[in-house]
Amino acid sequence: MTAQTPAIPAPRRSVAAALIAATLHRIDAWGVALIVCSVALLVHRAATVKGALLVATVGLAYWLGYMVNDWFDRFNDAKDPGDGHCNLFVESCISTRWAAVGFMGVALTIAGGFVLFGIRGLGVFVFCLLAMWSYSAPPLRLKSRPVLDLLSHALLVQTLPYAICVLLIGTSFTVFDAVFLAINFLASLSGQLAQQIRDVEVDQGVESNFTLVFGVAVSRRLLQGCTFALVLTAASGFALGILPLVLAPMALAFAPAALSRLAGLGRRSGKTVVATSVSALIYAVALVATNGFSFI
Repeated sequence: MTAQTPAIPAPRRSVAAALIAATLHRIDAWGVALIVCSVALLVHRAATVKGALLVATVGLAYWLGYMVNDWFDRFNDAKDPGDGHCNLFVESCISTRWAAVGFMGVALTIAGGFVLFGIRGLGVFVFCLLAMWSYSAPPLRLKSRPVLDLLSHALLVQTLPYAICVLLIGTSFTVFDAVFLAINFLASLSGQLAQQIRDVEVDQGVESNFTLVFGVAVSRRLLQGCTFALVLTAASGFALGILPLVLAPMALAFAPAALSRLAGLGRRSGKTVVATSVSALIYAVALVATNGFSFI
């Protein structure tokens, strides 16, 4: 007998409706990328049209990265009543051919944004494509390799977009950058641990990750430890004047998530995540717009 491809249920939404749902579901990825990139423009006084295009390009790259992730997760998500309802390729009928066309079209748009920054921009574009593939696609599929799943998520999801902006806007690296990167590394790490704890029953038998191998108890202690380190780093940054107080409202917006993780709990509800991400994003954009945006 030959192995059969797992079945995906019949589509329940139009492509447009499923696309909107999937985009909102992933706002804690592409939305957070936009937030941290906006902070880079604000702190380094690079809020120009070119800088804004860079932020939009990075945000689109993260949106594409999570769509690629959903493509390779579609068979597993079809079995999950939670993530399955927010996976574009589970909820709608998109063939491999049209998915490839869509991915290539968005990738070319992203390339157009990065090319504005010369050879460095093109290098970042290639790296982003490799990161999308290695994180989600076999044979590497870093997200399914215990320990590497946490490290790759912590380095790529919230840390990388800020590093890209600092690199491409051509500014010098500062103490603020080091502290802000540490905060985002810890936030991304704790977010992945919280998700694994939440999804441990769904992932059993279909996935491999740190929590499934080392156990929920170990992951919960690690979650509490890195969240404590995150809160301590952020609080110290504000107290020492390294982090400007104008960023405090964004930190407060994510405080409920930090409190939940300190208690060792999994992720909050999707509506809460969307509301938090949208409010923080609006605040970040408003800060950039009102603090010296230049059209030059």
